[in-house]
Amino acid sequence: MSTLDSRINYKQLLDRHGRIRVPIIQRDYAQGRPEEAEVRDDFLQAIQVALNKPADDPSLPFNLDFIYGSVEGGEETRFLPLDGQQRLTTLFLLHWYLAWKDNKWEVFSSMFRANGKSRFSYSVRPSSNEFFDAFVSFKAEDMPADVIQLSALITDQPWYFRSWRLDPTIQSVLFMLDAIHVRFASSSNLFERLISEKQPAITFELLDLKDFGLSDDLYIKMNSRGKPLTPFETFKARYERELKEQFSGISLDVADTNSTVAEYFSWRMDNAWADLFWGARDNVSNQYDGAIMNVFRAVALITRDTNSDRIVEDIDRLRTIVRAPNYGDFHARSWLNEDFTLSLIRLLDAWSDGSSGLRTHLPDGRHFNERAQFQRIVSAQRPLSHTEIVQFAAYVLFLKFNSGKNDSGQFRNWMRVVFNLSENTEYNRTEDLQRSMSGLKDLLPQSLTILDYFADVNSTASGFSKHQIEEEMLKAQLIRAKDSWGDIIDRAEAHGYFRGQIAFLLDYCGITSEAPINDWDNEQHRIYQGKFVEYFGKASVMFDERGLKELPDFRWERALLCLGNYLLPKSRNQSLLVNSIGDQASWKRLLRDPCKAREVVKNLFDRIDVSMDLPKQMDGIIESASGLEPWVEALVKTPLAIAYCQSRCLRFDPSGQIYLLSKTQMNGMHAELFTYALYFALRVDMAKYAPLEFMYYADVSDADTEPRFYISCTKNDLPLRFSVRFDKGRYVVGYEDQGAEIQENVANVLRALEFLAGETRQEWRVDPKGIESYLMKLVAFIANDSGREPAHA
Repeated sequence: MSTLDSRINYKQLLDRHGRIRVPIIQRDYAQGRPEEAEVRDDFLQAIQVALNKPADDPSLPFNLDFIYGSVEGGEETRFLPLDGQQRLTTLFLLHWYLAWKDNKWEVFSSMFRANGKSRFSYSVRPSSNEFFDAFVSFKAEDMPADVIQLSALITDQPWYFRSWRLDPTIQSVLFMLDAIHVRFASSSNLFERLISEKQPAITFELLDLKDFGLSDDLYIKMNSRGKPLTPFETFKARYERELKEQFSGISLDVADTNSTVAEYFSWRMDNAWADLFWGARDNVSNQYDGAIMNVFRAVALITRDTNSDRIVEDIDRLRTIVRAPNYGDFHARSWLNEDFTLSLIRLLDAWSDGSSGLRTHLPDGRHFNERAQFQRIVSAQRPLSHTEIVQFAAYVLFLKFNSGKNDSGQFRNWMRVVFNLSENTEYNRTEDLQRSMSGLKDLLPQSLTILDYFADVNSTASGFSKHQIEEEMLKAQLIRAKDSWGDIIDRAEAHGYFRGQIAFLLDYCGITSEAPINDWDNEQHRIYQGKFVEYFGKASVMFDERGLKELPDFRWERALLCLGNYLLPKSRNQSLLVNSIGDQASWKRLLRDPCKAREVVKNLFDRIDVSMDLPKQMDGIIESASGLEPWVEALVKTPLAIAYCQSRCLRFDPSGQIYLLSKTQMNGMHAELFTYALYFALRVDMAKYAPLEFMYYADVSDADTEPRFYISCTKNDLPLRFSVRFDKGRYVVGYEDQGAEIQENVANVLRALEFLAGETRQEWRVDPKGIESYLMKLVAFIANDSGREPAHA
């Protein structure tokens, strides 16, 4: 005889069957293992939430799915769990802890002790059984508030055997008790809630089976192959019960029959939706439970109440949880609300509304690839990004809100606008996503006529980048004023790097929000469209889908510097710009923000012809440049200086020094711009400066040492070594003794070179314009055999 759909709590289980004994075929207790932290924390949190709710809360009891197993014995039966071992063990430990915390030891003992033995036991290992027998008799004298680590208190007891350290179940128990102690140490009066039969807080569905025989009742709760319920099947059974309560009196049409929401969900899940997920089944188990639950997770993500205090926590939890969330997660956090259910039904109906496979509703995958998104969601190989969540939300919201009352063109227009807005909005925190989700819902009533709405100068939108909202409104005005703008704008938006952000092209054409677009005649539209196409062509030869196209020797960057300072700030640095769109100093950001730097790019565009050799055109701009600031000239003339900046960062120090950074901070290797540029300029014609040898450039990684390069030579058969650094607008040339005492014969040469005045060391500070002249004088003196004429004469 079996009992089906029997919702009871732990106390009632022990009342029905005198003992619970985990059978030998089961594994050790695993929920307490250190590596199971996420599962453990989620489970304990869900229980804590349920126990702390008012007894009359309509969401109670918190049900822990099916627990089933065989029953043996005569007058006093024993329940042998085949599924539910981990939950039953954790709940047993929680009963002990809360009894200790609330001083309900007598009640606990009557529940869990009989004839000096534990009524909860393990057959897996004898040592586990011995431990549980001792544990249920242990009443800690210390109060919970005085205990730092509960496991340490237990292992310090005289009844605890050292050999138990080798029992994985016992070690998991100790770890779980520590976790329970951390979470419930400040609780009070929860033991009574845990064992209450009239208003239970925690329950489960018990299936007790005589010798695990396949009774009719059991077979109903098993799949067609006669195997125990899969995780999703247990989820589905409980969800259907919740749907009956949630949608009481509401019906839907299914197979020409008026059905309840629960019946509709069940029928569709067993038929059309099952066909949809069959292609996403696991190759090993041949089940698609994981695929379905991943879709549930994604729908839960996009149906959170944007005004809820818990939305940030919920979104972070749904995005980052490693395992697939179970019914307990959904129920405890109220994720299975009406919005979730209706959105899920509409989405799955839309996807499965076809002869086979996934049905798509957009004319193309430009702004939302339905097939790729479905595969990404069901596989859950990585969390959805904030941008992907916004786009998926827009897709589902449109389906749910319009419920088939649309055409593919309207759907595409909606997804295009949302794509452009979301792709070009920065999401650094979950709160940013929350704002976009709220903004989406505000726009939803206009979803069928989104272009008309954005073309109206009195319309408003929020939750996305202000720049991108303004751009979308301007483009909508153009498209509504002249249809031919649609294809032109669409081609530019499709660029792999711009991804819908093309305001800079409109700006270069002179099209702004102040332009009287509605008053333009056909000729004016034609002229502006011609300019737009021309600038887009130039932008396309400068940028590809990855960002700035490389030209040898950083010709793009150097040509731009000849026309103006295009650098953007990045923390304490100035950046030569990177391709990564998420970087605060990217080419994407430069093109987005109206600024002088963006005008430098326009100036370059106005000077180039895409039909001619680009490197030659860049060289012409570079070679004809004049009147450049010294730091710009140094960079323009020294491509290797740009190459040194692996992260494209320079540091303009308050002292006036300009450093080339190999990374992004001064504690990484760095060089000084002017000495670096001079060093490589001198090495171009080393023969000119013989017998001087330019040894190497010494970049540094500390703030106390200045970068420099070294020069060596020989005078009167004496080896000499000098260094050149930069300080306060001057090159500083000095003698390097390398820590050795200066011999008199060397000192005489240094005095002649005026690096020594008597016994006092001297350095020469040389204006940048005179550094080559100074070095030539040094060459002349070194080469002069008489040694009579000082280098500075």
